[in-house]
Amino acid sequence: MLQFVEGTSGSGKTDTIRHMLMEKAKTGEEKLLLLVPEQNSFENERAMLRLMGPKEAGRITVTSFTRMVDLVMRQTGGLAGRRLNDSGRSILMSLALSQVKEELVLYQKQSGSRELVELMLSALKEFKMCGIRPEDLKAAADRLEEGNLRKKIRETGLVMAAYEALVSQSYIDPLDDLTRLKNVLEATPFFKGYTVMVDAFSGFTAQELEVLSLVLRQAKETVISVCVDQDPAKDNGMGLFSPVKKTVRQLRRIAKDYHIPLAPPIRLPHGKRFQNEELKLLEQVIYRQERLESGEVPGHIVLYNASDIYEEADFVARRIQKLVQEEGYRYREITVIARETESYRGVLDAALESYGIPYFMDQPEPLEEKPLMTLVLSALECVQSGYRSDELFRLLKTGLTELQTEEIAALENYALLWNLSGRRWLEPFTMHPRGFSPEMTEEDQKKLEGLNRLRETVMEPLAQFEESLRSGTGKGIAYGVYQLLERLNAAQNIRRMADELENMGEWNLAQEQIRLWDMLMEILDQMALVLKEQHLSPRRWSELFQLVVQSEEIAFIPQGVDEVSVGGADRSRPAAPRAVFLIGAEEGEFPRTPVSAGVFSDAERRLMISMGLPLYDSLEKLAVEERYLAYMAAVSPSERLFVSYASSDLSGGARSPSSLVREVRKIFPECPVADRSQEAFSDLLWSPEPAFELAASLWREPSEREETLKRYFGGLPEYQDRLEAVGRAASEEPIAFQNPENAQKLFGSNLRVSASQIEKYYLCRFQYFCRYGLGAKERKPAVFDALEYGSVMHYLLENMLRAFSGEALASMKKQELLAEIRRLLDSYVETNLGGWEEKSPRFRYLLARLADTAQMLLSHLGKELAQSDFVPADFELSIGKGKELEPLVLEIPGGGQISVEGKIDRVDVMEKPSGKYIRVVDYKTGSKDFKLSDVLYGLNMQMLLYLDTVWKNGKSRYGSVLPAGILYVPAARPSVSAQWGDSGEKLEKERDKKLRMNGLVLDDPEVITGMEKQAQGVFIPVALKNGEPAKLDSVANLAQLGALTKKMEKLVVDMACSLRQGDVDAEPAAGEYDACAYCPYGPVCGHEPEGRSRLVEKLDRNQVMAAVQEEAQEKEEAYEQTKLD
Repeated sequence: MLQFVEGTSGSGKTDTIRHMLMEKAKTGEEKLLLLVPEQNSFENERAMLRLMGPKEAGRITVTSFTRMVDLVMRQTGGLAGRRLNDSGRSILMSLALSQVKEELVLYQKQSGSRELVELMLSALKEFKMCGIRPEDLKAAADRLEEGNLRKKIRETGLVMAAYEALVSQSYIDPLDDLTRLKNVLEATPFFKGYTVMVDAFSGFTAQELEVLSLVLRQAKETVISVCVDQDPAKDNGMGLFSPVKKTVRQLRRIAKDYHIPLAPPIRLPHGKRFQNEELKLLEQVIYRQERLESGEVPGHIVLYNASDIYEEADFVARRIQKLVQEEGYRYREITVIARETESYRGVLDAALESYGIPYFMDQPEPLEEKPLMTLVLSALECVQSGYRSDELFRLLKTGLTELQTEEIAALENYALLWNLSGRRWLEPFTMHPRGFSPEMTEEDQKKLEGLNRLRETVMEPLAQFEESLRSGTGKGIAYGVYQLLERLNAAQNIRRMADELENMGEWNLAQEQIRLWDMLMEILDQMALVLKEQHLSPRRWSELFQLVVQSEEIAFIPQGVDEVSVGGADRSRPAAPRAVFLIGAEEGEFPRTPVSAGVFSDAERRLMISMGLPLYDSLEKLAVEERYLAYMAAVSPSERLFVSYASSDLSGGARSPSSLVREVRKIFPECPVADRSQEAFSDLLWSPEPAFELAASLWREPSEREETLKRYFGGLPEYQDRLEAVGRAASEEPIAFQNPENAQKLFGSNLRVSASQIEKYYLCRFQYFCRYGLGAKERKPAVFDALEYGSVMHYLLENMLRAFSGEALASMKKQELLAEIRRLLDSYVETNLGGWEEKSPRFRYLLARLADTAQMLLSHLGKELAQSDFVPADFELSIGKGKELEPLVLEIPGGGQISVEGKIDRVDVMEKPSGKYIRVVDYKTGSKDFKLSDVLYGLNMQMLLYLDTVWKNGKSRYGSVLPAGILYVPAARPSVSAQWGDSGEKLEKERDKKLRMNGLVLDDPEVITGMEKQAQGVFIPVALKNGEPAKLDSVANLAQLGALTKKMEKLVVDMACSLRQGDVDAEPAAGEYDACAYCPYGPVCGHEPEGRSRLVEKLDRNQVMAAVQEEAQEKEEAYEQTKLD
């Protein structure tokens, strides 16, 4: 007998079924079975236990179609065999595609792709569920005319046939379980004498329908609940309940065909679930033709318009806490339903955690990025790529090897330093652990030995793994992976990781690691089972393994007894929730607009259905099913319904509300759409963390509510530091030491700084603090970059000018000069760069190019020195305590001193009857020009500070001297623009112009002609006209130099005072400079482009001199006044 229990959602169909079973159990009836969807089985077992108690509930078998296979075959046989899982199915599909590749036309190019494997597996699943066999596809293709559809059907049939042939060799595909169950039931009347009740299905696949047909024929009584209304009107298959009505017609037809008695249906009145009239009306009218509406503002239905999904998630979390704290709800009585939860991953869960809400989110996660899977995938890629460093460190950073974090960092730093990759990992490290360095200290040697021990720890297991891959069989490689895991102690390390996570309170993550190990073992078993002794290249085995991993997901079961349930509309089966939140109710999203996906387009599917292939429905029918899902979600609560949508996506694109919102507004025209602006302030304060975020966002708002929040959090010790940090950020308070004594401890009472450090300080104090206070350095590879170029060029210029006079250099032929340069280069490479042996072709090319540049520069320098009265006196002159030249030492107010140290590239001396003059020279390999106005801002002072130091402290070395100036010598190959046909003489003239020195020279014709006899501005930035400088841009008299000196000394002392006070604010130089352009500390300071900065302007020479002389005059007057006082 077949009987239907009919009623709409909430009419009590499930309760009716359960009570019917309970009554039969009470009478002593034994063979009672409840058939429900897989995701409902646990909840139904629990409900029957609560309803009947353990003794009576034990009479009833709760099962799903999947569990029914096991139930029947445990008694009839048929469970024996090697069962495929998703992993094995993916492997076999990939192998099937490889087998028929040559017969494919449409899919031949994609036959090895993961996407095609997934596409074919999806088609396979549909065909199996619809009862379509490969021969059915072949027959359909034969009936069609030549064209794309025929090719698609034919080739899909070929792939399916190849797959079936592989499976039939020795495997059991769970996709065939229901077909096998049907065959068993045809031979064995297993359900004879059973009362079977079927609940909570909206439809059945072809496989399920065939099994259910046999159950109907064998069972003495079958009762099936169906969600339908009593509307007799024809809806042309497009009504809300059309899919269910279609299922009812199919079941009635089966009953008629097999002469099964049909009992009158049990028709239930609607609305039993609902505790208020609003939800009753909603269920009665939503997505129907009826035009009933309420003129009242609903109190149990809320519509909410959020600006984006972040605000939407925050709304959901706030309202959940309000329901729990004010209205006595339990968390388990609340359900959140999205069409699919993937788009809310990382948003909704973060909001719920922020509000302290326990929840379970039904969201399977991909395996590919999990640490254990990453370990194996990286190991496979590592040995196949020849030990590429990025794959090697991806493996190490899983945390599942024997290396600690600090050891991995040391290895990575060394690899970055020397650009290690490939087979070099298999050889002992020999390069200097500090990069380009002339000597290997004992400490360096110990560090290198330690790095080699780490290298061996990592590489020995990988080298053995590479050897095992040569076995070439699927089973052998799978065993090789297992051996690698053993050698890396991965099992122990994953247990250690799980223990650490559990100690941190991350119980779910801890359990996940253990489950991942079991899943990996299952995958390796499947690989060995399916591939056996089949010969495969390591690359092919790796592709199959990756395919399997990408096809697998890890899911979780609820862990708590009182937690909010979050799920997708097609997967969620809420157990009588009191309140439901429907989120993401945007047009096209919920209900979702169906799109054609899979092998066949919608038009092709329609044609195939018309040919007798019982595929799933067309897009129109899928749209009906989407509405049905939305209906089931909307009417699932018994007391409260919240429907929310976002008005914009994360990229700022506009979104509009979906039919769910329109349906609610149609039934309840007076239902307002709320948004955040209408929320009561108290409704934003349900949890400390979000309330603190609100306080931070309102910090600058002078209001009572903001002051209340500040007072509240000010009384909580755990929020003190964060409260102060927000206050500093909001007020843009400069970054500084809270206790200046700590700054003095860090920087010391007596400061020793270099000129370049002073420039770094005035570029940005925070940069200085990070680099020289904390000692935080960028990791830089040992490559021939601009810095190393400068070092080599300085070395060449220094040694060549030591060895040869200007006249000698000017007279040397090009090849002779090049030979000397190359000799020096060889010496430098051997001493400082580790020799030529392991140097790349690019390195050799760059050195050769540098030699050519040096030859050109030295030739030009030779000409300049040959005609100059200035003679080089010192090279690389060290300035510092106890060094070649004593430093400039300045007194700091309050005690202590600051000394300016450094190294001068070259010091030139000219002796005249009027006195001895001295100039300092710097080799400039970059493109930076000297601008006198920079000095006002503490920038570009290096050479002037050096000149000041030599002027004041050089008497013991040079005698009494006068400052002649500072000059920057271009030390890079100049770029010269030329036109076709330009003469060599013209090009040389243009080049010499680019090589002209710039800087600041004493305003004295004798000094100027001493530097350049003709005084035409060929070599120096000054020319004489009528015995006087033609322009004043690059000259200064002694008084002006003295004023500049006083300004610089003041800036140096100001720097010392500021550091002592702990001022390390991120106020970068801007305007003529961009201190943030290449700053490595940007992520630390968080300075925004529109944030505070120090404007550096370009001023002309007269403005600069006027400013420094005025300041010097004011200082002098202040000093005189002090003496008078």
